Amino acid sequence: MRQPSAFISYSWDNAAHKRWVAAFAARLEQNGVKVWLDQWHVKAGDSLTKFMESKIRSSGHVIVVCTPAYARKSNTRQGGVGFEQQIISANRLAGIPRRKILPVLRAGDHKPGKTCAIPTHLGGIYAVDARSKRLASSTLEELLRAIFNTPAKRPRTSTAPLLRLPTMKQDGWALRNGVKTNKKHPKTFYIPTEKQRTSLKPTDLAKLGFEILDRYDGELTGERMWVEVTGKVGPYYVGSLRNNPLTRHRHLKWGSPVVFLPEHVIDIVPGKSGSPGKRKS
Repeated sequence: MRQPSAFISYSWDNAAHKRWVAAFAARLEQNGVKVWLDQWHVKAGDSLTKFMESKIRSSGHVIVVCTPAYARKSNTRQGGVGFEQQIISANRLAGIPRRKILPVLRAGDHKPGKTCAIPTHLGGIYAVDARSKRLASSTLEELLRAIFNTPAKRPRTSTAPLLRLPTMKQDGWALRNGVKTNKKHPKTFYIPTEKQRTSLKPTDLAKLGFEILDRYDGELTGERMWVEVTGKVGPYYVGSLRNNPLTRHRHLKWGSPVVFLPEHVIDIVPGKSGSPGKRKS
C-alpha cells in the first residue's frame, strides 16, 4: 500500500502552538503518515509559497489546525494562511474531494464570533476536536482512520470484526505508547527505529506494553508481551497474543486478537518474512 501523505496548514500563533503542531506532526509520522510541515521542510532561501502550493496539491490530505487566529487570517486572506486558503478553495472548485480537507479544532469553537476557529470556507465540514492539553489517543485514531480511509463503522453486510484500539473502559486493558516512554527515558528505554516499527510483516513478533485491570482486585498492572503480526489494515497492525498475562483478565490470553499502532511497538523479532526489525532485549 502506498504511504499516505498529509500537508499541515496552521498559523504561527505563538511558540507553544508551533511546538504542539510539530509534536502532532511527529505523532502522525510515527504511525505511518508522510507529513509535510514548513518547520521541517522549508529552509532559509526557499520559497514558502511554492512549498505550500506544491504540497497542498500533491498530498493525499490537508490537515487544517484551526484556531481563532487561523480563522481570522484565512477569512481575510492574510499572509501564508490566506494563500493556503486560496489554494484549498481552488482545489475544491477543481473537483478535489471534500474529504481531502481534515479540519482539526485546536482552540476556540465552531460558533460564529470572536472565538470562532473554523474558517468560512470550511464551514459545514466535520472537525476533529483536539482541544485537550495533550493529543488524546482517540483523537489521533480518528485522524488516522480518515487518512488511511478506514471507516469507524463496518458496513451492515460485513461480518468482519470492527478494528479499533483497546481501551480500559471497554476492554479492561490498553496499550502503552512506547515512543512516549522512549522520549522520557532515551538512555534506558530503547525501541526499534521508526522505519522498523512501520514496516512489520506477517509472522514478525512485536513486543507491546500492556496495562491490564485485574478482574478480581481491580488493580492496574503493567506487562510487556509479544504479539505475532498477522496483517495490517489501514493504520492498524493486527496480531495474535503470544503470551499468557500474569494479571487475571477475563478475555486477554494466549491467542487473543490484538490491534495496535506502530507507536506501541517496543521490540521486534523478525519472523519468516524477514522483517528489518532487530530485537533489543
